[in-house]
Amino acid sequence: MLKRILAFALRFSGLALITALLLELVLQLAFPHLPKVIIEHMPQYQERIGYDLETEHGARQLPASQAVEYFVTPQGGDLYNYPGACVSQADLQHFEPYRVAFKRDAHGFRNAEPWPDDVDLALLGDSFTAAEVIQRPYWQGISDSMLVLALPGSGTVEQQLLFDHFALPRKPEKTVLAYFAGNDLEDNGYISWMDAKDMTWGDIPHLYKNFYDYSVVFRLGQYLASAALRSVNRACHYPLVARTEPPAPVIFYRYFLPQLRLNMFHLLESEKMRLTKTSISAIAEAMKAAGGELVFMYIPTKIEIYWDYLDAASKEKFIAIESRDYDVGGLKYLEPNLHVQRQAMREYADEIGIAFLDLTPALRDAVSKGIAPYFVADTHWNQLGHDIARIALLDYLNGTTLEPSS
Repeated sequence: MLKRILAFALRFSGLALITALLLELVLQLAFPHLPKVIIEHMPQYQERIGYDLETEHGARQLPASQAVEYFVTPQGGDLYNYPGACVSQADLQHFEPYRVAFKRDAHGFRNAEPWPDDVDLALLGDSFTAAEVIQRPYWQGISDSMLVLALPGSGTVEQQLLFDHFALPRKPEKTVLAYFAGNDLEDNGYISWMDAKDMTWGDIPHLYKNFYDYSVVFRLGQYLASAALRSVNRACHYPLVARTEPPAPVIFYRYFLPQLRLNMFHLLESEKMRLTKTSISAIAEAMKAAGGELVFMYIPTKIEIYWDYLDAASKEKFIAIESRDYDVGGLKYLEPNLHVQRQAMREYADEIGIAFLDLTPALRDAVSKGIAPYFVADTHWNQLGHDIARIALLDYLNGTTLEPSS
């Protein structure tokens, strides 16, 4: 009897192993077509979907000539499944679901081809400028001769590489550097760390990974288990409610906090700020030498825009939640330093003689009028936010002074 049970167990185990291996093979073959939420954190993700991580210019490149299509609904966003986020139907912005479809150019950007030999305007930026889920990004139609070099997750160091390689040879009259206060500093600091470790972008996804981290079956099991745990034990901390008119549900992203809690001394003394300044001044000097102008466009975080609309209890709740497993440091660090980076960037722009276009006043003005420029469960602007940025940039480019005292 025992022998029969053991034999059955061995046969079952063998069959299960063969089934798992076959399933793994099928899923690996179908990898680029699997749901992004399952595969995007796997070490082979970027290479398998077509990223070029070892380019001649040194910056990463999105999949060249890729046909891109998104279906955007209110039930989405990079913070929709954020720990503690419980977004209800009542919280969601009510808009008709829409599609965004475009084809990347030969270098992975969202430009028409062929590229012009000379351009009037070049734009550099990260995901705010890439705007992949937006039908009409803030830069669309802003110039008849334009080159958009937007790389999600990049800071000014990587953007300088793209500028030198692609934009500068086309002699732009103006270059707009769209700087995001949330993570551009950290992105630059990360490159410094990579250089110290003698690593490339191709090395990073595979750092500290085990063989099973490459298994889609294993990752699928992890995803299903975590989803089940979230549905059973989910503690709801977000959204917070901003006291706008009407009240607005908001979710903030904890990983932007390190940049927003630094005082002026520590910010200016940091290596990431040194790298940031060096890259900005290099672009400015190259533009000046070519007879052009650099415009520094400051994009604030959602925290900077909505913070003053939170009551004291909500602020304390936010800090308490994020301090559980992350060094936030308390309100005594965040509140007095929330706008220090903005001030530092304005002062540096004045120091090196470049234009400073601050989007903070325009976004604050919109929020004060009951307009919601961000997706609820996302760190990024919705179409309204892009429309606000477009008007501000157009006003600047048309010669309007856009430096309100607020």
